[in-house]
Amino acid sequence: MQELRDPTVEAFSRACREFVAADAELCGMSARDFDIQLRLHAPSVFPGEGPQRTYRNIYDQLRPQLIARCSRISSYVRDADLLANSSLLLGGSEARRDFTIRRTDGSSVGVNFAPVSPSVGHLYQSKLHYLLCARADTMVEVGCYLQGASHPFTYLAFSMCDRPGVIRALRTHGIPAERGNLLILTRALGLSDAARNLMSFTVGQAVKHLRTMGCKFIVTAFNPLLGFSGSALHATNFVPFATAPVAYYYDTFGRYLTRRQSSSDHCTDRRPGQYRNLLVVLGTDSTARKETRKVTALQHVAEPSTDAPSGRRRTPPIEELRRYRDRLEAAWSLGTAHPSYAREPLSSKGQCGVSSVWLARRLRQQEIEATYCYGRLRFTDSRISSVDHHCWIEIGSPDDPARQVIDLTCDQADGFEEKVICRRYDELVRAGIRYEPAARLTVDELPGDRVWPRYLSLEESMQARWGMQPLYDAV
Repeated sequence: MQELRDPTVEAFSRACREFVAADAELCGMSARDFDIQLRLHAPSVFPGEGPQRTYRNIYDQLRPQLIARCSRISSYVRDADLLANSSLLLGGSEARRDFTIRRTDGSSVGVNFAPVSPSVGHLYQSKLHYLLCARADTMVEVGCYLQGASHPFTYLAFSMCDRPGVIRALRTHGIPAERGNLLILTRALGLSDAARNLMSFTVGQAVKHLRTMGCKFIVTAFNPLLGFSGSALHATNFVPFATAPVAYYYDTFGRYLTRRQSSSDHCTDRRPGQYRNLLVVLGTDSTARKETRKVTALQHVAEPSTDAPSGRRRTPPIEELRRYRDRLEAAWSLGTAHPSYAREPLSSKGQCGVSSVWLARRLRQQEIEATYCYGRLRFTDSRISSVDHHCWIEIGSPDDPARQVIDLTCDQADGFEEKVICRRYDELVRAGIRYEPAARLTVDELPGDRVWPRYLSLEESMQARWGMQPLYDAV
């Protein structure tokens, strides 16, 4: 792992320890967490800085962005600490197998491992995690709760694998990985280090939970450039199997962006470098762990841009879409409807946005990339009313007349009897049905849209009714 560290960034971090300590105290966070942000933004100035600039000059250039970002994170962490009852762990403690945390005075605190609601998970990903970015494709969210707490003290989020190169690297090692038995640990967060082994405990419980869903392998990456040691991963027997390139993106204000954020930001500054993450794998049962012990060397995964999902199915069958509509209809509420329809009887009206988000996410799990569209739905038949504010999804290029239009709530047009449409765009035009998008969003852009909080309410209702889907049902 040492060879994956960047010596220039390491030297910069060491030289700035005094500045980091002072500003971390100013922001109300640990020097360790502030240093992570320093390292995260260092590629925006390295390489390329000339020898005439001192480390202090460079730090002062980054400092406004670091102060703003760290103050924001610290504020939300303080609020989350209160909701997670973190004060119960003051003074240090240790998690035990009997689901208690033994404190230094000999007393115990109860701890509960449980799923995390999508709305709380979104808060942790977008406001508390050091990347400040919610993953739109998050599939499983779990954490550990202290007694009486409404929010988790530790949090883990998992997504399905959308990089075939990761699966190929595992198979090169003889590990029988596939999309249907593999999850990626994309976010890990602990509110403090008071319980020194609570994150390892949480990972151990998550493994048992995911095994019941059909998951055999868990993959995650940690970034040596940011100073991560991977101690919690080592403690839970993750095995290194590959390295993967990681690029650093910044907007016009110098703010760090993830790769998924940058894909839709036309003002992104991509800083080149030979930076790589270390990929590690964990088997969820004894057979899978035996497979992971076959690893003897590291593979090298390609750039994500050349490693895209294959998209083996272009559109789902209409019968499947109708089943989705039935399930969604049972989960709709006034809370999931657009505010314009909050005073009207519950129907498909106002549910187009949340239903389209749900479907776009669902299709990504099936390796089908869809675009979320917002705009107008018009009919040449004067007996059918137009819908001036409507949402649907499309599969294919926006310039392709053969692109597929999928609409799970087209019956909100008064006088139109069909509930679900799945047809080519040019066929719809010939039939007098015109979908006119005013805006298009990728799945990764959706967490930043105003529809997202209502979608989270829908997802929580869906999970409450039917629970978490097994992995084989997602593919």
